[in-house]
Amino acid sequence: MDFWLAWFAETNRGEEVKAIAVAAEELGYAGVAVSDHVALPRAQESLHPTRGIPYDPLNNYPEPITTLATMAAVTERLRFITYAYVMGMRDPFSVAKQAAALADLSGGRFSLGITPGWLREEIALLGHDPRTRGGRFEEALEVMHGLWREDLLSYQGKFYDFEQVGISPRPEVPPDILVGGHSRISIERAARHNGWIGMNHSLEFLREKLGELDSLSSGSARKLVIPNEELSDAYLDTLSALGVEGIVVMAWNPEQREREPLDSRISAMSALARRWIG
Repeated sequence: MDFWLAWFAETNRGEEVKAIAVAAEELGYAGVAVSDHVALPRAQESLHPTRGIPYDPLNNYPEPITTLATMAAVTERLRFITYAYVMGMRDPFSVAKQAAALADLSGGRFSLGITPGWLREEIALLGHDPRTRGGRFEEALEVMHGLWREDLLSYQGKFYDFEQVGISPRPEVPPDILVGGHSRISIERAARHNGWIGMNHSLEFLREKLGELDSLSSGSARKLVIPNEELSDAYLDTLSALGVEGIVVMAWNPEQREREPLDSRISAMSALARRWIG
């Protein structure tokens, strides 16, 4: 079982970002997962699909691409994933360009965890229709794959329609795409791409959804989740039996207002690594 460190609700202090990345690599973490939000309005009717709450715009939401590029620059083996990049508020050309660059700059250590998004007010604020995010997401994935594979791409869809478009440089090895979401259609999308990134779901829910995913992907889809229980040997054994290859762990509480000092966070990472990573 791989252990990925959650980098959620953090600041942009560069020296801390670098120190955490170096420590994570030294301690044996497989990688770092970074969340994504851009600009949140105070007024929200949208609720997080598993937590059932709106998101506070005054919380920290690190910018994932630049953060992961900084971490990649000071490490050699540590892997990286967005958990999850909100496609519903972006265009596929910019995302394809940025993800390709990060994949190359990190030596192939970056995976694009991606989702249509749930926070409708943020999607609308950034100039996109939240009602069409699912359809745009489907087409955006096709567009990005095409831009990575072909020198010049032509595409005809409901939301994107263009002739002979290219991004250069194309990535030497395109990043894996892992799809977030917990609906049937999300699982189908994950099966068509490289895998699924789950949230804090119950074991009963995971048994159902991962069974569907294995059936649709012939067992080839990667699976990462955020634990929904206290870590224990029995819990990890159950996740492993379900085919989960990695979990995203929070070595400290990302939501507390008073930030843990850097040395305290590294100590928490060390304690978790000693117990579970060995």
